[in-house]
Amino acid sequence: MNILITAATALELQGIWEKSKQLQNHNIDFCITGIGCTLTTYTLTKKLCNTKFDLILNIGIAGSFKKNLETGTNVIVECEVFGNLGITYPHKFSTLFDENLINENEYPFTNGKLFCPHLKDFDLKSLKSVCGVTVDAASGEQNQIEKIKTQFNADIETMEGAAFFYVCLSEKIPFLEIRSVSNYIEPRNKNNWNITLALENMTNAVFDFLNNLQSQQIKIN
Repeated sequence: MNILITAATALELQGIWEKSKQLQNHNIDFCITGIGCTLTTYTLTKKLCNTKFDLILNIGIAGSFKKNLETGTNVIVECEVFGNLGITYPHKFSTLFDENLINENEYPFTNGKLFCPHLKDFDLKSLKSVCGVTVDAASGEQNQIEKIKTQFNADIETMEGAAFFYVCLSEKIPFLEIRSVSNYIEPRNKNNWNITLALENMTNAVFDFLNNLQSQQIKIN
């Protein structure tokens, strides 16, 4: 199986790059996309122009809105939404779907969200299923945090997830997003983060997934 593993930074890829040398049954390639939607969309699309893959993974760390998603929790992302693609009014944020500038059910969107249709094709029982919101500026101020939580009711926040979903769905390539929680989303305080634990747990989760992965029929919805 030809597999592409992507992450925003080299730090997030380093662990699995080293451990993947133990795997013999897969042809694994790696891609550092850069941080944020724009870099992710460009870099991933360019990569896909030159090579065909059977499966693409997006991995990395994420912030959690939910107290039950503790630091180091590994998650599989079932849906993503663009969190600041729209119009800001004095007292609210309106998405492009709210403004009827994009049909909320125009492919690859479903009710304004991007869903991963491939979760059923793999054994992912060890990973907690979550929904993500993707932003261009990570939330670190209380008013902004509350707005994001209220409007999107997401479990985690990243800066690349929705862009990754959008490209893979548009290109009709099987994909999964695996993340590990590095911090609870609150007024920015990096003293409360545990990136080391999140990276270690995420790397182990990705390795276990790849190690257990057998040739499967993957259906594209």
